[in-house]
Amino acid sequence: MSTNASEPNLSEHAMTAEKPTLMTAIKRGLNRRCPACGEGRAFKGYLKVVDACDHCHTPLGLYPCDDGPAYVTMIIVGHIVIAPLFMFDSVFMHYPFEILIPSSIAVMGALTLWLLPYIKGGFLGLVWRHGLKQKS
Repeated sequence: MSTNASEPNLSEHAMTAEKPTLMTAIKRGLNRRCPACGEGRAFKGYLKVVDACDHCHTPLGLYPCDDGPAYVTMIIVGHIVIAPLFMFDSVFMHYPFEILIPSSIAVMGALTLWLLPYIKGGFLGLVWRHGLKQKS
């Protein structure tokens, strides 16, 4: 493997670069990108965090983000779907429960599956920025 003097070494750059702000790290995570550099992918597949960023080699697999994103997603989806059902009495008056309940469950399921990877990315950015690594 030949190295060119004009090409920067990415691992040296990652060590010398200062950490981005908390909001920048969370925004990068929400975009499902590495919170350190914003270039590499943070996930392989749907929810599996990569072991290390392919761009800056930050070890993202060391940062735990298992249950927190699920709880945050449930809170958000519950407030988006369930809260309006309780606030508007006209919804209960005009639609029978045989339609209302299955459609609400379908919307909650779809919204949860859509939001979860983005929430997990934001949570990864938060955990990474605070340096909360898993215990060995």
